[in-house]
Amino acid sequence: MQKHIIMIIANSPSPSYFRWFAELNSKEKQFRFTYVFLLTENTNMADVFKSYGVDVRWYYFNYAKPKQGQFIRLTFQLLRLFLKLKPDVVHTNLFDDSLPGLFAARLAGIKKRIVTKQDTGYHILYYPRYIKLDRFINSNATHILPTSIETKELIMKYENPPIEKVKIVNHGMSEQGITNTTPEQVTAFKKKYGLENKIVLGSVSRYIELKGYRYIISAAKLAVQKYPNLHFIFIGTGQQKDELQSLVDQNDLKKYITLTGKIDFELIPAAYQSMDIFIHASEVEAFGFVFPEAMFNKVPIISTNVGAVRDALTHKENAYVTKFKNPEDIVAGIDFMMQTDRAEIAEKAYKICRERFSIEKMWENFKTMFNN
Repeated sequence: MQKHIIMIIANSPSPSYFRWFAELNSKEKQFRFTYVFLLTENTNMADVFKSYGVDVRWYYFNYAKPKQGQFIRLTFQLLRLFLKLKPDVVHTNLFDDSLPGLFAARLAGIKKRIVTKQDTGYHILYYPRYIKLDRFINSNATHILPTSIETKELIMKYENPPIEKVKIVNHGMSEQGITNTTPEQVTAFKKKYGLENKIVLGSVSRYIELKGYRYIISAAKLAVQKYPNLHFIFIGTGQQKDELQSLVDQNDLKKYITLTGKIDFELIPAAYQSMDIFIHASEVEAFGFVFPEAMFNKVPIISTNVGAVRDALTHKENAYVTKFKNPEDIVAGIDFMMQTDRAEIAEKAYKICRERFSIEKMWENFKTMFNN
């Protein structure tokens, strides 16, 4: 008899691994999946998930509005769902889905309650008063999955759950999915953003303070004086967009830095393959899907020592690892990449990525978790 797995996520209408799990499971037929989305409207991927045999549910949730009342409502809605469906496993992924989801699962008597700690660090850095709610989430979970060494250390230091609940499970990525583009699409992407005949340094992440864009902008001001053919492209969306654009304008860097805003997911592979160097300056990352995305596309990485970089990459061997909040060290990373065989650096990282961060590896880890 198939085990019934309910996976819940808030604020993300099309998490990549939901699709890959659905696709892989449709071939193996090991589990019965129900996906629950907490969004302002139903996911635009609902029909795709259903085509793989997944039952898709949606409950209204708006992270931009006061959350307390929404959390109470969602707890009761999810409790009714769990009592009706009687799943074997409930799996949550982010704070906004884990808080009501795991409490409701515990009230419903679900024996296996798994939380993947994807946003660890945010409360620690910006809202420490909410760490007590992270501890409450942990108390309702039977399995706590940090996605990297960094995440585990933060969880143990600040949230202090029972160690026997905690096991690192790295995220995974579909190599075929994240590299699926054509030379024509890459050419069109470069033309659209004026990247032809440039050395392109790209970043893909939300426009928020945590991601360290301001330090890349400071580094860009120094780097373009040495390498005037550089062009930086920031791909993302978020509340810091206007502030970042103002920094670009104030530093007279409009001809060297482009903020694209959000782009279609189908263009992400072309975006990576338009880059000569991937650059990331985050202060903390639970894992960082962008790292295997860059690695699978064979783009050499300059990054702070966070998430998957810390778990798998080595300074000056298969990446350049920079200091936090240090534009001068970012420039040193650019110097290194400009003077090194970037293809060799990228190839070494690619081999590690195939071994450790494939979606097949992640799927095997989760199947073991669901079945044991």
